[in-house]
Amino acid sequence: MRYTGVLFDLFGTLIPPFRMREHRAVLQECADILGLNFAECHHHWGETYRQRTRGEFTSVAENFRWVAQQTGRHLTPQALAHAEAVYAQFTADSLVPVAGAIETLEWLTAAGLRMGLVSNCAVDMPPVWSTSVFAKYFAYCAFSCHVGAVKPDPAIYRAALDALRLHPEQTLYVGDGSDEELSGAARCGMRPVLIAIDLSNTYDAQRKDVDAWTGPVIRAVSELPGLVAGIVRS
Repeated sequence: MRYTGVLFDLFGTLIPPFRMREHRAVLQECADILGLNFAECHHHWGETYRQRTRGEFTSVAENFRWVAQQTGRHLTPQALAHAEAVYAQFTADSLVPVAGAIETLEWLTAAGLRMGLVSNCAVDMPPVWSTSVFAKYFAYCAFSCHVGAVKPDPAIYRAALDALRLHPEQTLYVGDGSDEELSGAARCGMRPVLIAIDLSNTYDAQRKDVDAWTGPVIRAVSELPGLVAGIVRS
């Protein structure tokens, strides 16, 4: 079968995985700015992952405000703005292509495949993405905070498939196995590909989809053209 499209995960696939140590450091800095206890801030930030990625918080500042409310703290607008700016820089700094990512996207574009992004992320990511080196390669991005559905919910995959007019059986899904995204893609009829990476600096180093995976595996995104070419020839 000839594949006509590829849907990509973001963190751990096109860019480094979401970095636990660096994230804890920036959250510590934000907690200090806001006058919050770091342990409480970190706990409540993790607690709101689903709300954040579903877009229930309209900004990072709103998320911090909610965290502060749980601890009975009042935040000044100036402190909130400062913390939000610090966190925004962390998000912008995360959008660094992994080795071979841009070359791979160029190859896939030249091969005529339609490409989409399917990412569990908060509302601070889409504006940064829109000005990144990646944006021009993607006809549609299913950001969970915009779609209102989080992987592995079928709705987020279908949003991308429908927008790109792709048939699931003719579409590859490439990801590092976070949030049970590979099994979710398979249930939608796509062919998932695991990109096996170092997960030691992540919040979820143990991943069900990775531990149980028996499908196609690549070690770097730069290996994808070879896999696609092999699939196309088969």
